[in-house]
Amino acid sequence: NVYRRETKATRALYRVREIPWNEAHTVHEAPSEAEKQIREALEIYQKVLKRLGIGYMTLKRPDFDKFAGAVYSIAFDAWNPDGKVNQVATIHNLGRNFAKAYEIEFEKKDGSRGIAYQTCYGFGFSRALAAVIAQHGDDRGLVLPPVIAPAQVVIIPIPFKGQEKQIQEYASKIKDMLSKRWRTILDDRKDVTPGEKFYHWELMGAPIRIEVGPREVAEASATVARRDTLERIKVSLDELVEKVEELMKSIETSLLEKSQRMMLSLISDARSVEEVKKILRDRRIARIEWCGRVECAERLKEEAGGEIRGERYDVAETPTGKCIACENDARFVVYVARAY
Repeated sequence: NVYRRETKATRALYRVREIPWNEAHTVHEAPSEAEKQIREALEIYQKVLKRLGIGYMTLKRPDFDKFAGAVYSIAFDAWNPDGKVNQVATIHNLGRNFAKAYEIEFEKKDGSRGIAYQTCYGFGFSRALAAVIAQHGDDRGLVLPPVIAPAQVVIIPIPFKGQEKQIQEYASKIKDMLSKRWRTILDDRKDVTPGEKFYHWELMGAPIRIEVGPREVAEASATVARRDTLERIKVSLDELVEKVEELMKSIETSLLEKSQRMMLSLISDARSVEEVKKILRDRRIARIEWCGRVECAERLKEEAGGEIRGERYDVAETPTGKCIACENDARFVVYVARAY
């Protein structure tokens, strides 16, 4: 964790003073090696965000908003239900700017000395967690991707007078089966009703709930509920492990696809500053054509209340018209949003 002197108002998870942070700094002999490192960092963060099911855009920041001293900066902006974007990770190609300033050199094979090329990149754990909560959660509480859920499977016995022991033993048997592969909890609290347990574990976002009552004991089955869709199915005991594995993969895929669809649905094209203003007011993200001038970016921020977040890094988008702020020829297709 690191601390910083935060000058803006703090907000839980989004903007904090103590930052749980993954950060890397790399030094290279050649610019091609630095670019290779950038691609590796991109791949790492893409894999992590995919497992978390987070919908986002990969954007190259405009020069006026890149990391100070960087050649260029890439950011992962995740959508938020309130229309703002949440920067969960950044990657910076520093070129030789810092190496020159701090005399960071290396010895070449021929014995001469060269100035190094550098990169740095970081992933904000608290911001990624904020994205998980905001994108997947619903009115019942958290909806956690299986990979980070503290309790991946929760087993809830449904007591029935005279069969308490059999039900408890059957539930314990299921726990023993599943705990070999997943983080499994048997909620056998006696002072809490099954309904209260359902409510609690839905609130906590446990991906899969298994209900065990007298009928399940008699049929050698289990009733399985998935948190993301709230669907419930009956599964035989022999097929339970295989079915839970299938559901875990399905939940992960479903969360990702849902968040990606939402990301795309939030983007609207704007052809005037007034249209940008309306899009942002409707809690959406505006795609515009921009000339590249700082003055036009400042006008958008002042009149529409949004920031130019950058151009797509992963997709080539070519402008075909004029800058919406000044009517000069556009040079970039960029995205405008409010941000945390």
